[in-house]
Amino acid sequence: MSLTPFRRAGESLFNRLKIKDLGSSTEEIRRWLDSDFGRYLLRHERRVLREKFPQLPGYRMLRLGLSDDIETLDSFNQIHRFSLHPSELNASHAALSSYMELPLMSATIDVMLLHHAIEFSTSPKAVLAEASRVVMPGGSLLLCLFNPCGPMGIAKYPMQLCSKQAQFSFHNLRMARVIDWLSLLNFHVVQIEHGAYHLPLNSPGLAERDSRWERLCQKIRFPLGNFYMIHAVKRVPRGITGPASPWRAAAKNGYGVSDGIKRAIHKNTDSETNKLKGRP
Repeated sequence: MSLTPFRRAGESLFNRLKIKDLGSSTEEIRRWLDSDFGRYLLRHERRVLREKFPQLPGYRMLRLGLSDDIETLDSFNQIHRFSLHPSELNASHAALSSYMELPLMSATIDVMLLHHAIEFSTSPKAVLAEASRVVMPGGSLLLCLFNPCGPMGIAKYPMQLCSKQAQFSFHNLRMARVIDWLSLLNFHVVQIEHGAYHLPLNSPGLAERDSRWERLCQKIRFPLGNFYMIHAVKRVPRGITGPASPWRAAAKNGYGVSDGIKRAIHKNTDSETNKLKGRP
C-alpha cells in the first residue's frame, strides 16, 4: 500500500497550520478588517487606546500593525506619529519594512504600538526583540493581541483547518507567555486590558453600537474578550555606584565619624603642627 496520499494529506495539513508572513496576506486581511466584525474589533481597540493610553509621554510614536488604520494613530498625542508595514496598498505608511528588521536606530522611539503585529509574523520573538531594541529606556510598549481563550482564539484552529482565510492564520499567544518574554527583554508590565466579546461573525450594526452583553462584560472587566492589550515600560539601566562618603553623611546628619577617621584626622593634624614648630 502506497503512503503517498497520506504524506500529501499531512503536508497539506501542515501548510494550512503554518503561519505566513504578513506581507503575503495584506490585501485579504484588509478586506476582512472592512467587514462588520473587523470594524467592530477596530472600534473597541481604538476605544481602549483613547481611554487608557492617550497621555503616554514622549515625542515619537511608532505603530506596527495589520493595516493602514489612521484612526489608531490619532488616538495618541505624540507630535511625530508614523507607521511601518511589510507591504503597501494605499501609500499611507512612512516606509516599507520587515517587522523583524526595522530601519531605525536603537533607543529612538518613545511609544510603540504592536497592533497584532506579533501573532501575524513568522517569528513573534524576533518581532518583540526588534521592538525592544528600538524603544528607548523609560519608553512605553503597547501590545494588542488576540486572546487564545476568546472567541477568535477558540475559532482559530477549526477555521484554519476548514478554510484558508488569512485572518485565522496567526499564533495563539497566551498572555503569561508574552509577559515572560517582556520580562526577559527588560520590560515591566504596568497595565492589562481586555475587550470585544462578540463571536467573530458578521452582523449588521455590530460595528456601530454595543449590545447589552458587551456593556456587561466591559463593566465587570471580563478577561475573555477577543483581544487583550498589555502596556509595558522599558526599565532604565542604572550603573553600579559606590557607597556615599562617610564624612559627608556625618556632616549632613550631625553624627560623629568613625574612630578610624578620627585617628587619621588627628594624626594629620599633629604632623602639620610639628612641621610649623620645626619639630621632626
